[in-house]
Amino acid sequence: MLEIFELSLIKRAFLVITFVAPLAPVFGVFLLLRRYAFFADTLAHVGFLALALSLFLKINSLVLLILLSLIISISVEQLRAKDKLPAEGSLSFFLYAGVSLSVVFIALSGSTGSIMNILFGSLSTVTKGDVYLILAGALICGAFLLKYYKKILNLCIDEEIAHASGINTAGIKILFATAVALSISISIKTMGALLIGALMIIPPLTAMQLCKSLKTTVILSIIISIFSSYSGIFLSFYSGIPLGASISTILIFFFLISTVFKAFK
Repeated sequence: MLEIFELSLIKRAFLVITFVAPLAPVFGVFLLLRRYAFFADTLAHVGFLALALSLFLKINSLVLLILLSLIISISVEQLRAKDKLPAEGSLSFFLYAGVSLSVVFIALSGSTGSIMNILFGSLSTVTKGDVYLILAGALICGAFLLKYYKKILNLCIDEEIAHASGINTAGIKILFATAVALSISISIKTMGALLIGALMIIPPLTAMQLCKSLKTTVILSIIISIFSSYSGIFLSFYSGIPLGASISTILIFFFLISTVFKAFK
């Protein structure tokens, strides 16, 4: 069993997961509080487009993924803030546009064999160069959460009161959308475009079933995310199941256990 740790791709996977897994559920908690969980899925499908476009253009996929996700996240937040489109409408547009254009670029690139890796994640797709970008992105997201945690929380609880108390709500929303986009971007190669939302949303949902305070919810969701991610690497390596699906399966298992526990509590 220890031979798994001798492989460089496994070492990279563990390193990336160590930085990514704690961040995703924290952002997920705030997205759930804002009733904005669909935002994660939309950006994930935009990530699908970025990866497909990188195959077509034969350029660095992670750099394009980060740039496109940041542009779309800010655009969605701006449209939402100006009431030009309903929030769900703008998210739906970018989601469907991302999926349809992804299929077009994958077909044009001739790399249809890469679809599984893009959609469901893979241990082998994270390069050494990607690791540095992912670690840098994770540190930026972590610094953002540490600095703006209370302001984001106030915004999620009551935006009007937060604005009245002097918080620049418009600016915080843009920064938050940008940080979420960055968090998703650095996670897609391991989790896959279709399942990155699971790492963000399922751990908080599980923790909310068991915890009474926001603090314990955040802590437990981080623990669940890290444990499931590490376990998912082993499951993926020994079973051949894509990494994103392996991690998501374990997350679903924890959620079902928490649901049963709550029902009999």
